[in-house]
Amino acid sequence: MVQTNGRRALVAVLGAVLLGLGGCSSDRANTKVEDEWLARLPPQEMEQVRKARLTQGKAQDEITRAQVSLEDAKRALEVAKANEDAAKARREVDEAELRAAREMGQEQVILQVQERFREGDLEFAAAQAQVDYWDRVVTTRESLQEMRARELDVANAELEMTEYVALQRAGDVRARQLDGEALATRLAEARDNAWQTQQRVEANLQRQRQAQARWQQLDDQLEAYGGGGQQGP
Repeated sequence: MVQTNGRRALVAVLGAVLLGLGGCSSDRANTKVEDEWLARLPPQEMEQVRKARLTQGKAQDEITRAQVSLEDAKRALEVAKANEDAAKARREVDEAELRAAREMGQEQVILQVQERFREGDLEFAAAQAQVDYWDRVVTTRESLQEMRARELDVANAELEMTEYVALQRAGDVRARQLDGEALATRLAEARDNAWQTQQRVEANLQRQRQAQARWQQLDDQLEAYGGGGQQGP
């Protein structure tokens, strides 16, 4: 899920950049490339910078999409909870009617109410599975939103490094004012954090799929029973 396209050139030159950091003071924390420095570079030296900026913009867009997707899931969870409450209420009514029929000893009524109670019990179980599924979806999309944020960190760090490399390639002496080692460290840490959040997303997706399968199974049973199902996933 972590974006990789357009980064091979950066990776290829990164080793050479790090070898050339001997002139950079380890206690220098300046990593800011000024826009006016880049404005003086030849157009051909800005190609990779422009690509990195596009990647950064796409990463920002993905954060917005992840937020919208999360809000959609939260609304679906609230609907599922309302369905669960309604199914529980119907089940309680059926249960009360069954007790009353048994007290009256009306066998035919008992059989009818038992049938309705079994269907209501299955409907309630399916509604609970629906809530569990959407709860898992919310958890997954929360972790996905976090992953998108970490991917933006990667894009930001790659842009900074790309700008630094562009200055070096152009022979701009102002590159010596920058702490290339700090830039490389920041990029490595950003990539590691993005990878870790990706692992969490994948683990959450696995649990979400399991909950989806359980809901689908119960929904199919309910539909076969005659309850019409709940429009499972």
